[in-house]
Amino acid sequence: MRRKISSYGRNKTFFVLMLVVWMLVLSACGNGGKDNGGNAPEPTIPASTELKQEETTTSDGDTRLIKDTYGEVQVPENPQKIVVLDIGALDNLLELGIKPVGAPSILAAGDPYPAYLKGTEGIENIGSVNEPNLEVIDALQPDLIIGNKDTHDAIYDQLSQIAPTVFVETLGVTWKENLQLHAEAVNKQAEADKLLETYQQRIEVLKTALEGQEIKEVSLFRPRADKIQVYLKETFAGTIMEEAGIVRPVAQQDAGFSKDVTEEQIADVDGDVILWFNREPDAFTKLEKSALWATLKGVQNQAVHPVDWEYWLSGLGIQAVNKVVDDLNTFVGGVK
Repeated sequence: MRRKISSYGRNKTFFVLMLVVWMLVLSACGNGGKDNGGNAPEPTIPASTELKQEETTTSDGDTRLIKDTYGEVQVPENPQKIVVLDIGALDNLLELGIKPVGAPSILAAGDPYPAYLKGTEGIENIGSVNEPNLEVIDALQPDLIIGNKDTHDAIYDQLSQIAPTVFVETLGVTWKENLQLHAEAVNKQAEADKLLETYQQRIEVLKTALEGQEIKEVSLFRPRADKIQVYLKETFAGTIMEEAGIVRPVAQQDAGFSKDVTEEQIADVDGDVILWFNREPDAFTKLEKSALWATLKGVQNQAVHPVDWEYWLSGLGIQAVNKVVDDLNTFVGGVK
């Protein structure tokens, strides 16, 4: 039979508990202002809080150890608030099904993101690729930051104090390795493998189409206000063209990123097919008016095609790669 507690018993118990609490409070007030010469003691973290923090850091499945260009870094198992510092990372993450909370513009803070990228609505602009705003990044409270050593080495330590930071070494020619590291950072390795497999299949289709044609030399250059910049093999687009078996003009087969030529050296931009892009709207018009321009065989063959600099030059991710392949299919391979 359950025993009932009388009203008096309950009141007595409550009174005793309140008395004990009051005595503890008085004791704490008497000692709280003295510690080694009268200084207030340093605040301490309750043991239960310390235990909780330790469990959060070390619990299975909560974080993963990966390796980036600086070494090992502990990243969240499934990061939710990611800031990216370049367009290649933005491109890759969107294709992997992840929308970052913050990303930069290519040239100037607040510029729209590249038009070829879909799903960028709602992403906070954090400045430009070359000048990301650390205060804006910090305010977003990211749980992961992704950038590259080439551009952001000087602010790596500051970024690392905000959130776990993963850096690739460089951009462009290492786009495959970058995609794989980006995918590992966000726990999407299987998805990245499928994207690379699909890319390789597309390259094989393009190579097969080119094998059935007469060899075409394909030129790639960028007219600028004061020069002509010829793009060589060790560039983002150059690596894709080489994998597809596309032949470049002799003057563009050198190792390296690019070389500058003058209008008098315009023969270096010639090819059976000429592809060009630029950011300066008047630069190509000026070149086109040159008397030497009409002497190029690509011009005479009416095989001169503008391509989009946002993905040929500055995209640097898997979506940009596929857009470049689309253009090569159209302008070189005849593959729809």
